[in-house]
Amino acid sequence: MRITRRGWIGAAATIAGAGMADVAGADSAPPAAAAIKAPGPPAQSFIIRAPGASGRNYDPALAALRDYASLELTAYGLPGMTLAVTDSDGFTAVLALNGGATVHGGQYFQIGSISKSFIALAVLALCDQGRIDVDAPLARYLPDAALPAEPITVAQLLSHTSGLPDGAPFFPRTPDGRLWCGFKPGSHFSYSNTGYGLLGKLIERVTGETHQAAVKRLVRDKLGLADMAGTISQSGRARFATGYWPWDRTLAASLPGARMEYASWDEEDNPAGSLGGTADQMAVYLRALLRTGRGEGAPVLSDAMARRFAMPVIATDEFGPGAQYACGVAVQPIDGSPCLHHTGGMMAFSSSFHADPAAGVACFASVNARNEGYRPRLTTAFAVRLMRAVRSGKPLPSAPDPLASLRFKDPGPFLGTFVGPEREAFTISARADGVSLSGLGAEARAVPQGAGRLVTDHPRFARYGFDAVMENGKAAAFWWGNTLFGRDAPRPTPTPAERLRPLAGDYLNRDPWVGGATVLARGDVLVVDGVGPIIDRGGWWSAEKDIGGVERLRFEAMLNGKAQRLVVSGNDMLRITV
Repeated sequence: MRITRRGWIGAAATIAGAGMADVAGADSAPPAAAAIKAPGPPAQSFIIRAPGASGRNYDPALAALRDYASLELTAYGLPGMTLAVTDSDGFTAVLALNGGATVHGGQYFQIGSISKSFIALAVLALCDQGRIDVDAPLARYLPDAALPAEPITVAQLLSHTSGLPDGAPFFPRTPDGRLWCGFKPGSHFSYSNTGYGLLGKLIERVTGETHQAAVKRLVRDKLGLADMAGTISQSGRARFATGYWPWDRTLAASLPGARMEYASWDEEDNPAGSLGGTADQMAVYLRALLRTGRGEGAPVLSDAMARRFAMPVIATDEFGPGAQYACGVAVQPIDGSPCLHHTGGMMAFSSSFHADPAAGVACFASVNARNEGYRPRLTTAFAVRLMRAVRSGKPLPSAPDPLASLRFKDPGPFLGTFVGPEREAFTISARADGVSLSGLGAEARAVPQGAGRLVTDHPRFARYGFDAVMENGKAAAFWWGNTLFGRDAPRPTPTPAERLRPLAGDYLNRDPWVGGATVLARGDVLVVDGVGPIIDRGGWWSAEKDIGGVERLRFEAMLNGKAQRLVVSGNDMLRITV
């Protein structure tokens, strides 16, 4: 059972950040759900909505982009994708690309955290009006909020430098009932949906409107985007593409081609991610971002505030190598040229955009499925490269490898046979098409999931990840759950420390944004599967690397000698036995 809440899972969330591992020939891959059939050759083509003032011929670039996007859908076994490409001269083309299901161009897709850029624009528009001071402490505007003692500015919320946790409720279950900062505000980057939720409350306090109404009036109406969905509501469900998610969400990972099913429809009004739109609407928004990225704020912002919107504040690798975060958008270089960039993940939608203000080109893509940390960011980055090439008269670039991030750079230290205490064994082997894990009559894929960790879809070993015990540069053993497998021979499994036994177990919150956690006692170390070791900081626990405790865990409610409640960043998870 895995923590599924946005961001907290840490290294495990990188499993599909830029692509998946090589999966060809994996005989044990779960079958696709009946509603998702294997995609065939791409029959669809981009529809040109507007030729643009320049009259450039993007046809070869669009064909290359369509072929790559189809390849990505095939590699992941995903249902469909909607795409929009546009340039600063007005060229616009859209594509509804069918994978294992049918999507069409008029459907709405949930854009997830790309919604944050709309919130940032609304806040900065209110700054232009003199109603908000972006450098003022948030407490000036929300004096009744359960804020930390440390002063947090509006600007720090916009740039994710507040130190607030990612998904804590406004009034969390903590000893004092208040939020906290894991570091000195302004000193580090830590993605916080809680921070953007508070920005929504700030907008409401200043305007006297719901944040949805204010964003519509201040941003969407001025850009001609009044028909975008401001919330994910049951009444608007029919406009959206059908979403999918993994059939078994308790496994350590859902690898490409894993069985999927229809996802539940969850209403959402969170400022951090509740907008939906069509490809055509997102093309309009991308052109606005191209202008804003050049410092042209009209019709939403002044030019000065537009420059602040796109001005990098702090470095973060969360959005790719060399990325920095500004206000509601990241600034990520593609081949050395900075692009505005963001991704979005909802329960059953995964989105990305890249916009290059200097080159004047942009792309949005969204898939109606969620699978681990997958986002179509390789697709949108490739689109920018293709369109740049057309505008500069250069040859089109080669397509990226959609599965690159799940290929082992050097599997050597992990190869070998590993034996458990009951003589149960598995073998990790290198193959021409990737790395496999075999044993007990089956062979399956094995892919990296962060440093020193791998996951598999082997039917016996899919529940937990394998955490390597490294000695002399090689994996001397692997932890799998509470079992230790030694290289070539059994290795004694340390007895769990007496003080940790009451804390170990499975915990669950039925809100899918909170999800569950598996806590393991490995000798004298307490581990959250997919997160790694957690350390007792005195009254609360946090991940080993999270020294300041941006995300904090508390074990509570002892009954029959076991903790019955795990509070993860102010959210309750209850012990469950299944």
